[in-house]
Parts: sequence; structure tokens; C-alpha cells
Amino acid sequence: MKRIGYIAAQRIKSLKGQHIDWQTEDSDKTIRINSRTYTVAASIIGMQCKPRYGVNMTNNIYGAEFEPGCSTGSVFTGQGIIGVAARCRMKGGSLSGEVIAFEGKLEYGDLGKTVAKPAAVLRCDLSSKRTFTQGAFPIHVLPPGDNTNWTAFALIPTAGALASTGGTPGAVTGATGWIKVIIGTGASQTVRYIALASSVS
Repeated sequence: MKRIGYIAAQRIKSLKGQHIDWQTEDSDKTIRINSRTYTVAASIIGMQCKPRYGVNMTNNIYGAEFEPGCSTGSVFTGQGIIGVAARCRMKGGSLSGEVIAFEGKLEYGDLGKTVAKPAAVLRCDLSSKRTFTQGAFPIHVLPPGDNTNWTAFALIPTAGALASTGGTPGAVTGATGWIKVIIGTGASQTVRYIALASSVS
């Protein structure tokens, strides 16, 4: 195999009918994309992927797919599997804006178009016969580090269809608000409300 240490190209295309397969030769090495320090005061995007429908299709389109795991019948043991790790690190400096590890946005440009099934920023699916010793959860909030504590479990926009700061959802003592939850799908949907209190003691 001929070894090349540097390739300069504006565009790389696969041969017709073939995938582009990038692999590292050593198992302890990674494929790095724009892992560098930028010195230009401009909007920076480390990498971009924008696949779009251009014809009528009957299958899904994925912006990216990550599927780390263990091989079938593997006798090897490991420690953990993390599908995606989004770590925003501030080693110095100050920001006038937000710090967001993951942002999900549902955007539809054409009026009158419909989506037949539920639209969600996050969908949680548990399909496993494994035993989870400490349980399985859609969300796992770790204890905060250093001396900074979490401000709240979630930041919810102004009162409306999602949440309210007033009103009593039922005979709950001390309830002064609620969060709406829908359980089930289709005709078997049930609407419930998580009661909120104005203070804790």
C-alpha cells in the first residue's frame, strides 16, 4: 500500500456505485476533521452535512448515523458505549451568547405541507433484552461538577400549551401550575398533567 502523508483537494468523489471508506490503519487512531484552533473572527462550522430529498422517496434520509456497539456473539467485555458525545469546553475567555451541547430544530418552509407522524426533537427507544442493574432512563442528569449546581431540571418557554404557571390540574394540595404530558399513541392517548408547586420546603 502506498503511503501518502498529505492530500490537498477541494472535492473528493467516490467511484460510481462505490462508497467512500475512510479507515485508520491503527486501531488507536481517529479520523479528525477540522480539529484545530481557528484564528479568524467569523462564524465557524467544524463540519457540515446537508443531504436533502430531491425526488419522491419511500425511505428515510439520515443526516448522520452513529452505531457503535459490540459484535454479535462477542466474548469481549468493555466499559461503556456512547453514541454521540457533545462536549463544549471553555478553557478560557468569555461568551456573550449561549453554551449548548446539543440543539435540535424542526423547520418547515412550505405552508400547507403535512407530516403524518409525530415530530420530535428527541425520540427515545429502548430495544433490549439486557439487564440494566441501575435502571434505564430517557434522561440521566449527572451531578454537577466543581462548585456550580444545576439551576433547574429544564428551561421551558413562556406559559402556553406546554406549561402553565397557574391553575390547578386537580385535587393536588399546593399545586400552582402544571406540565402537560401525553401518554400513549393514537386513539389510546391519555393526557395527564404534572403538578407544580410555587415553593418547596
